[in-house]
Amino acid sequence: MMKKLIGGSESSLKCEICEEREAQYVCRICGRRVCEDDYSREKGICKVCEMSICEICKRHLAVGKCEKCGRIICEECTAYFDGARRICKECFTSFSSYHS
Repeated sequence: MMKKLIGGSESSLKCEICEEREAQYVCRICGRRVCEDDYSREKGICKVCEMSICEICKRHLAVGKCEKCGRIICEECTAYFDGARRICKECFTSFSSYHS
């Protein structure tokens, strides 16, 4: 869902990423007010969140990297975490079925 800032003083705010252009959108994940260049219309998120989004579900911000495949993953897509090592659901499932 794309949110566009409209009217009043909000429309004259600067982009929270580049701090140069006028903010026109609000990121649906982090709430940053960003300009056209720092916003992904098809995803409805800012460029910072786009770089930090979970590579499995593509809905939540990543909290770490899977030790097996190297993808960045969110809390929900983490199947194993021991405080140091993190393994995603997909790698954990394939590892478990391989060793069963």
